[in-house]
Amino acid sequence: MTSPHTELRTGRLVLAPLEVDDAEEMVAVLGDARIYEYTGGDPPSLDDVESRYRFQVAGSPRPGEVWHNWIIRLAGVSVGYVQATVVGATADVAWVVGVPWQRRGIASEAAGAMCDWLTAGGVTRLTAHIHPDHTASGRVASSVGLTPTGEIDEDGEVVWASM
Repeated sequence: MTSPHTELRTGRLVLAPLEVDDAEEMVAVLGDARIYEYTGGDPPSLDDVESRYRFQVAGSPRPGEVWHNWIIRLAGVSVGYVQATVVGATADVAWVVGVPWQRRGIASEAAGAMCDWLTAGGVTRLTAHIHPDHTASGRVASSVGLTPTGEIDEDGEVVWASM
């Protein structure tokens, strides 16, 4: 697998490797409570985001596990993030796009770039955990080749996977 600090580009997006300094801009992106309708939780404070980003940038403390985190930028503006946890040849992927930028194909485009990069780097199985009522995330998962497995995780989310 290549470096977790690789910048990815699509036709209109830049996926920039996460940095702690991204917290200030991202706290506004993550500030709309509607983002947490299916995932739970509340909008984080700047201190919360900075602390989370410091932890993520440091990398996984588990041997053999690698974290990849990117900020999604559209025309230079941070609009969300994509992330992957890689263990061996399996990557568990996730995406979040701020409410003002939803329904524009950004999550599918960003997730597609991330998944293409992961598979080019040797990942052979992709998974995602999606709330059963979150149809928009289900569409993103389908767009990157994932299908529901019928398995429900400990949080009540459906596990989607590449076949």
